[in-house]
Amino acid sequence: MKKKILFVCSANTCRSAVAAAILTEYGHTRYDVSSAGIYARTGEPMHSECAEALAELFGHGYSAYNHTSVKLSWKHLRDADLIVGVSDGYAAILRANFKEYADKVVAFPTPIADISCLRGYAMQRAVETIRDQVFTMFLEDADEA
Repeated sequence: MKKKILFVCSANTCRSAVAAAILTEYGHTRYDVSSAGIYARTGEPMHSECAEALAELFGHGYSAYNHTSVKLSWKHLRDADLIVGVSDGYAAILRANFKEYADKVVAFPTPIADISCLRGYAMQRAVETIRDQVFTMFLEDADEA
């Protein structure tokens, strides 16, 4: 059975969405992946700059509409085997507000600050940094990585 991974950030249009796309792309045979935002408005597409950076990273097309934002719910937390905050701050918020799931919450080894205002090369580097975090946590020993 695949391990269920949930990535969490604020709006679910950049960091957690990018992390989920990366783990899905490279680890789909090992993981069921989802993402959500603590303050998300459900139904928003991924930021177009993030999608462009993912397309470059993956070497194939990736649309901002491959993802729509989801507001974090109790069901997401309950169903996840592991909940990954994009920083220690998000992990702390999750542990404090959802105490019954605190033992499932971790943070990226290196915190990922807001990337929504980045463009071009800066966005590409940010997406590569998220990729590195995902690989470190989930894919370093994977054949498909």
